[in-house]
Amino acid sequence: MPGPRSRPYLPARRVGALLCLAAAAGDLVVFQQNLAHGLAVSLPFLVVAVVQLALARSLWTSSRAVAVLSAVLVLGLLIGLQAITVRGGTALGPRDEPLRAGPFATLALLLRLAALPWLVRALSGRGRTWAVNGLLSIGTVLWTLRLTGLAG
Repeated sequence: MPGPRSRPYLPARRVGALLCLAAAAGDLVVFQQNLAHGLAVSLPFLVVAVVQLALARSLWTSSRAVAVLSAVLVLGLLIGLQAITVRGGTALGPRDEPLRAGPFATLALLLRLAALPWLVRALSGRGRTWAVNGLLSIGTVLWTLRLTGLAG
């Protein structure tokens, strides 16, 4: 049984990397499911999956704070863009139907949301402050764009 001073089995950044990897797998399933509806519908999910795979690799191999901070900000952007796209009813679906969040897309979103606290926890002091302020800034910009009608 580990003592009170023992190191955690998995560092927080690696838990975040595993969550990014799982979210990428969910996006790859959504990509495959939507491929029959055309590349315009399915390609964004492939791009998001590739970005998350790159983030997961970076988080797993690098212990630098800049890798974790960039992962936090990129995940914040991906979450915000998905929320705007789905809530805004962007016409990307089959026969120009609004894009809806299916179960795998929702699961991928939840995994991205779960990765954020782990990654913020992996930062210390100034890095954590930068991450929280960056997420608040991303949220403010996306909320303002949505409120003014510029984001759909």
